[in-house]
Amino acid sequence: MRDIASMEELQQENEQLKKKLAEYEGLIKELSAPMIPSIVPNTILVPLTGTFSVERFTHIQDKIVGSVVDVDADTVIIDLTGINYLDIDTVGYRELSANIKNLTEALKLMGVETIFVGFSAKLVQKLVLSNSGFQGFKSYSTFRSGLKSLLKQKGMEIREIEK
Repeated sequence: MRDIASMEELQQENEQLKKKLAEYEGLIKELSAPMIPSIVPNTILVPLTGTFSVERFTHIQDKIVGSVVDVDADTVIIDLTGINYLDIDTVGYRELSANIKNLTEALKLMGVETIFVGFSAKLVQKLVLSNSGFQGFKSYSTFRSGLKSLLKQKGMEIREIEK
């Protein structure tokens, strides 16, 4: 009898731990691709970090498309500065390229421009060597250069205030 009670307690504890784990995984998923309103009107910034998987990138795509509608954005800046070229191995460079192309095309159909910033030299080298057809994307080496170009495109500028 005692062993049966212990087994039931362990099963209940196991179920509670599984539930907590699912909650934490959901929280991590939400935090993995924050949508940050930019100082540039109708623009959102999406800084990405960590390892890519097909599931994670699909989640990011869905989140970006939904956010664009919610905030009436006409531009999305996706910052890859926090992505290490080693973080791509689970997806593969060809698949990453296809996912980025699909996201860019979906946003283009919605009238939204996509700008990529922060490609590291190693990541670029790996993409080029994979013959993934990674081309035709508007990208800049740094967030600063991408923002500067976007401001110019929108007829805006940032300047220091005289003291």
